[in-house]
Amino acid sequence: MERCFSVTFRIANRVRTKHYKTEQSAMRGIGKWLVKHQDERDINASFFSETQGHLSFDAPFEESPLSENVDFYKSKAWLKLRLEALERYGRRCVSCGASVHTGVVLHVDHIKPRSLYPQLALDINNLQILCEACNLGKMASMEQDWR
Repeated sequence: MERCFSVTFRIANRVRTKHYKTEQSAMRGIGKWLVKHQDERDINASFFSETQGHLSFDAPFEESPLSENVDFYKSKAWLKLRLEALERYGRRCVSCGASVHTGVVLHVDHIKPRSLYPQLALDINNLQILCEACNLGKMASMEQDWR
């Protein structure tokens, strides 16, 4: 018999259960659900983890312990801040000057890498606009501020 992880999702008095094949996919599903319903009141998602016991989540994404299991770059907070950075710093690579008009893809780069400085992940003062080539060449280990 195949193992199954059942997750219970609740919004106020509406309850629904969904089944996942792996614990990781259940956690991903909970994370996505929390992001989707973060503006709702009285929400909860719960399931039993073999490694951690009963887990229950009712916080919005940014305050949730699932934050590392949900793609940061798809969160509402990041998408909003990304747009603010593009508007504040312009739509041009601060390293080489390339823009979308020259056919490049622009990235909003964390000057101090998110992996080393998670507390700066949503700090607009830690962001700069780079083209894809400059950003990939910079690598996460460099803390180069080209602004």
